Amino acid sequence: MRILITASSREKARNYVRYVGGMGEVEVITPEDVNLPDYDVLLLSGGGDVHPKFYGEDIKYPDLVETDEGRDRLELTLIGRSLAEGKPILGICRGLQILTVALGGALYQDLGEEGFDGGMHRARDGDAHHPVRFYGRFLEVFGERGEVNSSHHQGLKVLPQVPDLEVLAVSPDGLIEAFQIPSLKLLALQWHPERHASPISQGVLEYAFRSLFKVA
Repeated sequence: MRILITASSREKARNYVRYVGGMGEVEVITPEDVNLPDYDVLLLSGGGDVHPKFYGEDIKYPDLVETDEGRDRLELTLIGRSLAEGKPILGICRGLQILTVALGGALYQDLGEEGFDGGMHRARDGDAHHPVRFYGRFLEVFGERGEVNSSHHQGLKVLPQVPDLEVLAVSPDGLIEAFQIPSLKLLALQWHPERHASPISQGVLEYAFRSLFKVA
């Protein structure tokens, strides 16, 4: 099985490569790469902000929003290809956000400016850690509550209108932290399991590849 990881650079993809390496052969693609390789599973990694124009808005906070339109276009192309070909997708942090946009949803451009607890989701140094409440399949797998790590200032504002989309986790301030679309073999997380050694991180990996994607 071939897993394709999108990233701003190969150096920034190292934790993701380690995280999913046991599931198959891994390749990294960056916005500078010319060719789109073949793959079986797409992993959309963390990174900068999705440009608001892709969800119909202007940049509200120029000092806070940092975009990379080349990466946006690369990932939107790969998401479209994956959906058309029925290939599973795992989105992590920015990955959840670009999936939200690709499917017709929208984002909060800065959580602190838009009424959320910004410090809960992003620390000055390292990752922030906060509780989440689990729902649906994650409630069955992990129980009612758990703790995750976060490093982001944007988040999901408008859910895509997809018939079988299921919210899987919500933070204490009401931000959606995970969702899945079983018919599309798609799982999206706002936190960073690739750099948090916990039963939840391992459980997410096992659930995605063995239960939802059914490829490992």
